[in-house]
Amino acid sequence: MNEFRYIIGATTELQQGLIVWENKIREYVDTYYQGNEENYIDTNFYRCIYKIREIASDIFEKEQLIRGVIDDQGLLAAVCRIQETSILLDEELINCLEIESITNSPWNTIEYPLAEKRKGAATSLIEGIIIESRQQGLPNILKLIPIPGAIKFYQDIGFIETDISGDMILTYNEASMFLLDLEQKRESASFD
Repeated sequence: MNEFRYIIGATTELQQGLIVWENKIREYVDTYYQGNEENYIDTNFYRCIYKIREIASDIFEKEQLIRGVIDDQGLLAAVCRIQETSILLDEELINCLEIESITNSPWNTIEYPLAEKRKGAATSLIEGIIIESRQQGLPNILKLIPIPGAIKFYQDIGFIETDISGDMILTYNEASMFLLDLEQKRESASFD
């Protein structure tokens, strides 16, 4: 199981990671898409670029809301923005954390084998957000609005769909089960 280090805020390391990502994006567009944006529209790579640029566009105004994970190669592997918000659940307004614009590194969204690819970055990022929120006494529910292709990924973690405009939430109990499952996977991997 790959290991990642959790980062809070738009640290210098995270900002440098985003610069590496932008350079790789240009390289991949030229190498895999013949330098033509039309060739990668409606791909995971395209969605990744969009989210990276969304986060980078206001990184300094929202630097305390940025979260990321660094892989064993010292490369930024996933990034997102979080914010405190609320959600109407069972006719009750409940405070929660919302995960916005979560994305893997560009090399994890390319269909070709690349040496930089590492599985588990987004999972590790969500794990870090859960742990951080619990340590800081933040709301115990996570909310996000997934892209259709990512719904299964979030369901596997324990997120459930709500009736509200495509939102998915991860309750305290489901988050606890997710953390326990990751711990058990790490323990069993250390015995392999």
